[in-house]
Amino acid sequence: MTNRITAKLQACLMACIAALIFTLPAPVMSACSSSEGGKTKDMAAAEAAKEIYDSLRNGGYEYFTDMTYRNGRIPENYRKQLVMNSKMFLFQMQKDHGGIHDIQIVDCRTDSARSSVDANAFLLLCFNDSTKEEVVVPMVKIGEKWMMR
Repeated sequence: MTNRITAKLQACLMACIAALIFTLPAPVMSACSSSEGGKTKDMAAAEAAKEIYDSLRNGGYEYFTDMTYRNGRIPENYRKQLVMNSKMFLFQMQKDHGGIHDIQIVDCRTDSARSSVDANAFLLLCFNDSTKEEVVVPMVKIGEKWMMR
């Protein structure tokens, strides 16, 4: 009789384990793949940050400046200064490292409190002198567009 109870207990335990194995991954998988058009929300912000920095690398100083979110308009004189700062940054990278030859996405994390609105994109700047530097680009989603904060 003890063998039958043990066998039934083992069968019940195995059924419970099997049920856990097959039902537990579903919520975990859906939590990890909250997607937006096939991309995770995190990666959409990182891809936008990469696009903005690629534009800067290719001389898009004004686009780089305009992709920084500001609450309201700024004076044109101040905007020109920001564009000049972008040029000086790229000039300094050229002087110090021979320029930027590639920009790669390392990671991207959303702010848990404002999950779909704020993110930090981690980019790797790869320089022509074979040095690399990781930068954090704070991003904010305005409407359907990711911009630098």
